[in-house]
Amino acid sequence: MTEAAPVERWPPTYDAADLASQIRALADRGDLFGSFFSTRPEDGSWCQGDVLRLPADFPYIDSTGSAAILAELGIEFWLLLSNTCDLNRELTVVPYAQLVPLFDVDAAASDMPALRSYQLGRRFYVPYWDPGTTKHFVADFTMPVTVDRVALARICAPPVAHLSRLSWFLLHSCLVRFLARDDGRFDPGPD
Repeated sequence: MTEAAPVERWPPTYDAADLASQIRALADRGDLFGSFFSTRPEDGSWCQGDVLRLPADFPYIDSTGSAAILAELGIEFWLLLSNTCDLNRELTVVPYAQLVPLFDVDAAASDMPALRSYQLGRRFYVPYWDPGTTKHFVADFTMPVTVDRVALARICAPPVAHLSRLSWFLLHSCLVRFLARDDGRFDPGPD
């Protein structure tokens, strides 16, 4: 039996331990959920992390390669993932925006403690923006949707909530953890 050649890795894009520590520190702050949202920018611009009310079906490509729709998901709210700077550029330069669906989560769900402490790398917990209710949402980073910004403006998908600076730092850190490649220290060893 020949020994497998080591996998060549590019240099790390971030330090996994530092990022995990930063997410843990932000999630452990006592004031996080009390100040998760802030007031909307007065100019009405969209920002990364805005919650948009957009009752829409979830589009996807099925296993045969055909366009399909998961109409039964009943998605009403979406989390805007595009960079704020891209959302402020001319439409001819950046014509599209990225959204991920927000799913209602039962407060008694077994993974709620992990969600609320941001331990899960593919999902981002979003408390409900109306303090009078007890709804909970999860943004699923594995289900991105690209939308034309002109169409988004035309159908008037108003932001219903805007992240505070603290929660935006947390979202950004969780996005980096999900999208960027870690430094490999937790890769499985040779069998």
